[in-house]
Amino acid sequence: MSRIGKTLLCAVFSLCLVFLAAAQNAPAPTSLPLAPGISRVTSPPVGASSGQSRRAGADPVDDRVEIREYGFKETNENIPYAVFVSSKITKGQKAPLVLALHGYLGNYGTFMRSGCVEEAEKNGYILVGVMGYSPTAPFGNANMFSGRRGPGPTPGPAIAGPPKVMPGARGPVIGGTKETEPAKVSELSEIDTMRVLELVRKEFNIDDNRIFLMGHSMGGAGALYIGEKYAPIWAAVACIAGFGSPDPKGKLKDTPLYFTAGSEDTLGAMGRTTAEQLKAAGLDVQWKEIPGLDHGSIIAGSMPDVFNFFNEHPKKAVK
Repeated sequence: MSRIGKTLLCAVFSLCLVFLAAAQNAPAPTSLPLAPGISRVTSPPVGASSGQSRRAGADPVDDRVEIREYGFKETNENIPYAVFVSSKITKGQKAPLVLALHGYLGNYGTFMRSGCVEEAEKNGYILVGVMGYSPTAPFGNANMFSGRRGPGPTPGPAIAGPPKVMPGARGPVIGGTKETEPAKVSELSEIDTMRVLELVRKEFNIDDNRIFLMGHSMGGAGALYIGEKYAPIWAAVACIAGFGSPDPKGKLKDTPLYFTAGSEDTLGAMGRTTAEQLKAAGLDVQWKEIPGLDHGSIIAGSMPDVFNFFNEHPKKAVK
């Protein structure tokens, strides 16, 4: 073969690799809106062991994860979510469940990276990643829109409607796009989160005494908000590099809480302060700072401790 022919062949081969990579990372094609509450698989597991050949926006997704979407009646859109089921769960066995809430500009795949999935696998859990309607929606925590994180003058982050394109990601924004008014998006975020939990509880044999909630950053604040609002559901709640000001005398007073952040995270002190205040008020609270981790690496880096905490805190039997 001539030198020109070899060059053209290499160019065509390289172009095919580019298209293949784009196809792997592109969002699954969305069909017409599903009927309300109806769920379908958009990307089944692509491997039986650790690997990250897919992405949700900029977030890597473990090969063992199943990506789904369901009909969201409030906006007549299909909203994605993700489910991982540990191979240690046997038929007829009640399984523990962890519901995971992403941070600002994250998505349902944020907790579906291999470092998180491996802990769910090892400990025998079902792990569920929710969209919360949009990447910027704070899971119903309206205080974030008002510029406040809770009691006191501390300003909250500026939250707007969902961006048209995810910064640093490929393709259009993931999640719902029909509603952009911030307060309404926040409300839909909470509805989506609890709707997905309802779908999963109906489909799988879930142990009602071991349903756990965790969130990262904005999702950590969301976990404290949703944790308090729906307190009877959760056996324990974990706030990872997050913030919030739950009422020490509120519904979370009987729920074990875990706060953690990395030593290299400038936002970490906020979680420490909240944990110390709640512990001083008599709540069951643990705090751990993990050396060397920052605001992003804490997601996977905290998982061994978070799952150990969940293992140790099933719901107490009611006397």
